[in-house]
Amino acid sequence: MTICAAKKTKAPEKRKEIGLVAIPEEAWLTVQVDGRPLSRLSCSPFGQRELVLGFLFSQDIIRAAGDVSGLRVRADRAFVRLRPGAAARLGDYHPVPVVACSGGDVQPGLLDDLPTVHRGYDLSLPHAVRLMEQLPALAVMFKKHGGIHCSMLADMTELRILAHREDIGRSNSVDKVVGWALAGGVDFSRTALLTTGRISAEMTLKCLHAGIPALISQTTLTSKALEIVRRSGLTLIGHVLKPRPILLNI
Repeated sequence: MTICAAKKTKAPEKRKEIGLVAIPEEAWLTVQVDGRPLSRLSCSPFGQRELVLGFLFSQDIIRAAGDVSGLRVRADRAFVRLRPGAAARLGDYHPVPVVACSGGDVQPGLLDDLPTVHRGYDLSLPHAVRLMEQLPALAVMFKKHGGIHCSMLADMTELRILAHREDIGRSNSVDKVVGWALAGGVDFSRTALLTTGRISAEMTLKCLHAGIPALISQTTLTSKALEIVRRSGLTLIGHVLKPRPILLNI
């Protein structure tokens, strides 16, 4: 008779998480408008009222803060009520997908009939650098754990930062400052948007929709963003703090 020796069972491998530090929180927020689930956003769990306002504005569902008759955020849902004039636009709503690396289909004709923008204030590279150099002191969440984008809205007639907002998504940080400005009745034509994020087609379209004449970034732009900038007249400064910045329509 052959006897087989039983295999010795290895002790379970102990795995440790090494170097884990404070990490940015991610929340999923379902935006529900007049009882209709409209979109689910991946975002940071703060500043969500401004985010929803800016998001609805960028989607052309609202055109002013007064189009919203009620907005409350509870847990993972934002409940929005629209006034009749804005509610009528819901029937024609087709989501503008997130373009670039985050996936989603790009609508046919997305770049057709682009709006044009005209800058009514002077802008120089030193102005842009001076404003962008204020960002590190304002990006509190980034200093805490990184992995966060920051956008700022600046009044270019007075060369001062009006608002700054952070989020795990660069587009969300833009929507937050736009939502803040919308609620405060800010004249977008006097402003510039400054951001840490890469400039994609989506980012340039958000600026054009709001009527913000200038977009300033710490990093670069995509080829589609370049096409939009050239056709719309949007002023763009990329790599603003680097020795060789990108200057378009200055």
